[in-house]
Amino acid sequence: MIRRVERVKPGNQKKDGFILLVGVVIGIMMAGLAVAEAGDTEKGQTLYRQSCGHCHGLDGKGDGEMGGYLNPPPSNLASEKTQSKSDIELKDVIMKGRSGTAMEGFEGALDEAQFADLLAYLRSLKS
Repeated sequence: MIRRVERVKPGNQKKDGFILLVGVVIGIMMAGLAVAEAGDTEKGQTLYRQSCGHCHGLDGKGDGEMGGYLNPPPSNLASEKTQSKSDIELKDVIMKGRSGTAMEGFEGALDEAQFADLLAYLRSLKS
């Protein structure tokens, strides 16, 4: 079988190179996100107990010592509703807080590694 070889147009080489570059950049960014997500559950538990447990409770069920005084009550972090949220959704609530609740944001208080640790612990709370 004989194949017809098309001549490559000079303008297409730049376009193809650009598409390849964009693909490489996206790949690198995704790899960085995967590394950032690999948190330490034990460190996350320590951070959780210091910063979250008073309201959400030691097991994340929303029954912390301060939880009974809050309206609306703290979320059950072990629930399917919370656990089904994406990492990005959880990060948004943790960093920015939730309006209409006592949940204040932790932006500036947690670095990326600490957030990854906290997230790893939160994911371990599944009921």
